[in-house]
Amino acid sequence: MRTDLSLAPYRDYDYPRLVAEPAGGVWTPGPDTFRVEEVPLYPFGGQGEHAALWVERAGRSTRDLAVAVARRLGVGPAAVGYAGMKDKRCTAVQGFTVTGVPTEAARAAFEAEGARVLTATRHRNKLRLGHLAANRFRVVVEGADPAAVERVLTILRSWGVPNYFGPQRFGARGDNALQGTRVLRGEMRAGRWKRDLLVSALQSAVFNEVLARRLEAGTLDRPLQGDVLRKTDSGGLFVCTDPRAEAGRVESFEVAPTGPLWGRKMVRPVGEVAREEGRVLDAFGLEEELFARETGARRPLRIPLAGVEVRPRGAATEVEFVCPPGTFATSVMREITGAPAGFML
Repeated sequence: MRTDLSLAPYRDYDYPRLVAEPAGGVWTPGPDTFRVEEVPLYPFGGQGEHAALWVERAGRSTRDLAVAVARRLGVGPAAVGYAGMKDKRCTAVQGFTVTGVPTEAARAAFEAEGARVLTATRHRNKLRLGHLAANRFRVVVEGADPAAVERVLTILRSWGVPNYFGPQRFGARGDNALQGTRVLRGEMRAGRWKRDLLVSALQSAVFNEVLARRLEAGTLDRPLQGDVLRKTDSGGLFVCTDPRAEAGRVESFEVAPTGPLWGRKMVRPVGEVAREEGRVLDAFGLEEELFARETGARRPLRIPLAGVEVRPRGAATEVEFVCPPGTFATSVMREITGAPAGFML
């Protein structure tokens, strides 16, 4: 069922979770119950060709806001840079750059689109996706005992969080991955941005299945012979030739086993790990050659959880945590609540 691309992930089926006994409760994302703040790699420099702003916004996605600002400024959408894609159903604090426009013009454009500009300066480089240190999330769960939430978070701090792509990746109807297949097979045409979105969803569906099988096999938290491991500090990749020697570094999150985002430059595992990734591709009815035009990458199968705080908020529980870039808050919340996902579109 999980490899049937006509079905919607998290809606028609769920993925296995790490936590056997969740805390329960309900998370309904919205501006008052879901807040995300980017943690930058470094502060804006104060000089350069790009207007650089820290912006707080709610009620619209990062992409929608960027396109609207670009239109208002009379520049192409590519002129507006950002490090993370944040959904409309949250309050987000994040950085933007705008190439070749005055700082005050950029400020006015964001404010005219309903965003609150916290700071505005200049920067030498355009912000690009993934160019941030982490994301700090704050969520509100109704009907969950704070002690039970603490118990779940203790497990996640110890074992790590399964790094699934969340339901947002698969679109409002859950069919982005299926459309991605049609794009790659030449059965459907799309503009550059939408094409990349749909193909990424297909890569994400394959990755999620690889992760799910590792979790079911009980090998999510340990290296296997032939695994591609990623260094947490530098992002460097290498093939594991001695699982026993790397076990301690995996346990401490110094390195992490990775899963495939298929493409021509993707670093390949060897041995049984490679064969299993091939079997997953076969189960979807896909061929490696289909991704020959895609760059490809490796993504950690699990990620560390930091900065955890649990606070009562009236009859609800407020939870705060910090995750690396690219992590979906839904991956943490489904472990807490036990629901398929708190963020159904």
